[in-house]
Amino acid sequence: MKIFLYLLYPFSLFYRFLFWRQQKGITSFHLPNALVISVGNITVGGTGKTPFVQYLVHFFKETYPSYAITILSRGYKAEKSREGAILQIESNPRLYGDEPSQHKETFPDVQVIIGRDRKKAFLNFNKFQSPKHIVILDDGFQHKALHRDFDFVLLDANSPFGNGFTIPIGFLREPVHHLKRADAIVFTKLTSNNREKLEKYKNLLNHVGIETPVFHSNFTASIKEVIFGRSFLLKSYESNQDKKYFLVTGVGNPNHVFETAKLSLQSDSIRKKFFPDHFEFHSGSLESLIDEIQEGEILVTTEKDWVKMRSNLQFVQTLEKKKIRLLLILIQVTVDEDQEIKSMLAALVSTYEAKIDQVSKI
Repeated sequence: MKIFLYLLYPFSLFYRFLFWRQQKGITSFHLPNALVISVGNITVGGTGKTPFVQYLVHFFKETYPSYAITILSRGYKAEKSREGAILQIESNPRLYGDEPSQHKETFPDVQVIIGRDRKKAFLNFNKFQSPKHIVILDDGFQHKALHRDFDFVLLDANSPFGNGFTIPIGFLREPVHHLKRADAIVFTKLTSNNREKLEKYKNLLNHVGIETPVFHSNFTASIKEVIFGRSFLLKSYESNQDKKYFLVTGVGNPNHVFETAKLSLQSDSIRKKFFPDHFEFHSGSLESLIDEIQEGEILVTTEKDWVKMRSNLQFVQTLEKKKIRLLLILIQVTVDEDQEIKSMLAALVSTYEAKIDQVSKI
């Protein structure tokens, strides 16, 4: 295996050269009158950006209710990503992307804009004229085209650097020492098992000269049952070891979802079916899925997957007709250093407000 990696290493070097050349030719654009905070990563796959973005939005909405908040996303695999768009409530995930649609559903009063060219998308679709405006750049660490005031980089504590190689022989989007650009590093998905390896990962960061503040977070999961109807209300669900479950998901780290489901449902009687990340769940796959559900099984999935599944009316009607119960895994981020990170964000806003005051006096 090592010989294979070394043979392909030149391809990794070539990727790094292309990445360097592409980044070198970009001049960052300052979004007008906005405090821009990026949430990103340096690996391919899920590190928990979506729940962390929502963690930030919850904080800003509660602490600074007068501020306008925008989530600016590429809209990965969305049909409208090329032209750009602003999301309305109940937007179609196929057109606007699964994660942006989930953000808009969770925060109806937050502006969600998508576009491959995020500068152009923001300038074309921004409807907020508020003098106090926070823009959260979703998956923005490699998006040099936009200036950001603060960069969060998330590292999955299960495997923060993969095998240490960049694409195409590893999972790194860019070398580890590029984390020097980050303003804060957040280890995500921490558990009692992977916390033991944290010191090794931190030593690696120190070895390449990274002195960025480090935070630690984990997921708090809850299980809700979907009540079929116009608004898909959710109700509490009591775990039952005697029940059989069928977990279906298409996310970046499905094994973590599976472990979360076992822990939350307090059951080992869970079959699983994994789809690729950002899977679209077209009619054919949903019909096959219905056929795979065994007698007495309860279907389990994530919020991100359900946003896409429920847009297929026939699938929803079939679930209801066959009386197949559906559970959702709801995820929230808990940060160990919650007060420290919120104090840091408050200081960031304070600096931003001071700049606004200076401009207004000119």
